[in-house]
Amino acid sequence: MRVSACITTRNRTEYLAACLLALWSSHTKPHYVVVSDDSPDDEIKEKNYEVVQQYPGTTYIKGPCRGVCANRNNAVNAIPASETDLVAFIDDDICVEPNFIELAIEQYTQIPPEQRRFTILSGVSRSPSGNYEMAPGKLSFQGYFRSAEIPQTVAIHAALFPRQFFEQEQWDENIFFGYEDAELCLRALKRGYKIVHDPKLRVVHAGAGANSSLHVPDIGTMTNYEISVEAARLYIGIKRYKDLFPDLGKLLVFISLYTVHMTAYLLKRGSIQAWPEIIRRSRIQRLWQSYSF
Repeated sequence: MRVSACITTRNRTEYLAACLLALWSSHTKPHYVVVSDDSPDDEIKEKNYEVVQQYPGTTYIKGPCRGVCANRNNAVNAIPASETDLVAFIDDDICVEPNFIELAIEQYTQIPPEQRRFTILSGVSRSPSGNYEMAPGKLSFQGYFRSAEIPQTVAIHAALFPRQFFEQEQWDENIFFGYEDAELCLRALKRGYKIVHDPKLRVVHAGAGANSSLHVPDIGTMTNYEISVEAARLYIGIKRYKDLFPDLGKLLVFISLYTVHMTAYLLKRGSIQAWPEIIRRSRIQRLWQSYSF
């Protein structure tokens, strides 16, 4: 089976170099690799391009600079469906374990062919120290990640999707970042896909805990990261109960709980002025407009 990788990067040349080194040092090599570069600075783009040139079989393309979802679409659409069977989405600060691809192929070959093309495989993403791990789970009613015996979400950096799925769906570009992988999984489940957890599949999130401008207070004490994540949770919650699995009662309860809890949370943080920005970034008005992915 042919496994390809979509690497999204932005302003992190050193991480990208380590990511590519780990990927191409795998026991079983990837079939195809695309690096989609969202770096706004031309000098950084040039450095990233030079890194990519060290790895034959890796294609460098410029990103759309519209968020992680748009960048992932840019990468996966650069890999023709006829050119691969499975695709992994690897951020630039992720290092796959040497046997990651080998074990993934082994797991897929144990699945009956008629089920294989509707199976998403997910392993575990861990911090370099091993103190933190992200594994498949599910979304709670209010849209928070929770553990689950039957997975409904993936650890995105340690997951593989059938390439044909992205002929049916794309990453939702209304989400700048935050919970975007869970939203994609909800659409996959609706289409009859199944998520299988294999704890032997492991990647290292080398950038976990690293300082970033996203974690600097933006409005009150709320960081840019926190505002974007809460905006995404609002958007996905409404989309979940309005469009994906329609239920008017659940939709109204979700909106009520989100509004009450978010207001209380922002007051506690001394950041009630962040409410308009959360609404703006959520782009929930687009859920009442005609759009396509």
